[in-house]
Amino acid sequence: MVLGVSRHWQQQVAAFIPACERLGVTLLSPGMGGSVRAGYRSIGRQENRADVFLHDCLREVSLLTGLDATRFRLFGHSSGAQFAHRYLMAHPHRVESAVIAGARWYTFPDTKRKFPFGIRSTKRLPDIAFNPEQYLRVRVTVLEGTRDTEEEVFRNSEEISAQQGKHRLERARHWVAAMKAQAQAHAMPSMIELNEIDGVDHHFGPLCREGRLIQRVFWSLFGATVDEENTSTLPQ
Repeated sequence: MVLGVSRHWQQQVAAFIPACERLGVTLLSPGMGGSVRAGYRSIGRQENRADVFLHDCLREVSLLTGLDATRFRLFGHSSGAQFAHRYLMAHPHRVESAVIAGARWYTFPDTKRKFPFGIRSTKRLPDIAFNPEQYLRVRVTVLEGTRDTEEEVFRNSEEISAQQGKHRLERARHWVAAMKAQAQAHAMPSMIELNEIDGVDHHFGPLCREGRLIQRVFWSLFGATVDEENTSTLPQ
């Protein structure tokens, strides 16, 4: 799982541990924040790659546990969701399935736009080529709160808003629609779905408590029902 930049990162990871222990799931959550990997939301640059860092972490997990981490299930929230959906598009052969929750903006399956706005190749990631016929095969669940509608102002906001929408909920809807349209254009079944969670916004604590985020993630990734977790220690 890859999470957003938050001082509560360790508490967020800890909320998933009981369910992982009950199901026998190995949990890896690399710390992507800080100046070292400041560009991890968009995978990074050639000399500072978040995807390479994740591969190093997976290799270490394999060495320590003996598990085969060639393919894995991926969950990302907030900034981590931005990385996660771009990672699965860049490395679909590594991802069994994915859950994307609350991404701020998306890489659209548009061959005319350069990454990260679209999937046209970029010099900063010379070894990555986006192949729709591969990444469209990955089963993806997008989770988005119906109240995650704050209109944000940030760098490239006008370009992104014109392409994707004014807030996270609109952007999630438009990205899922674009991915479904691309699957149809390739005569492939759509493997992506959007689940809108009533009455919650972007914040991790309410998503877990009122939106049953942990239960939704485990059902989407493993088809497993897990008990209600103790999320009382998560921030409001």
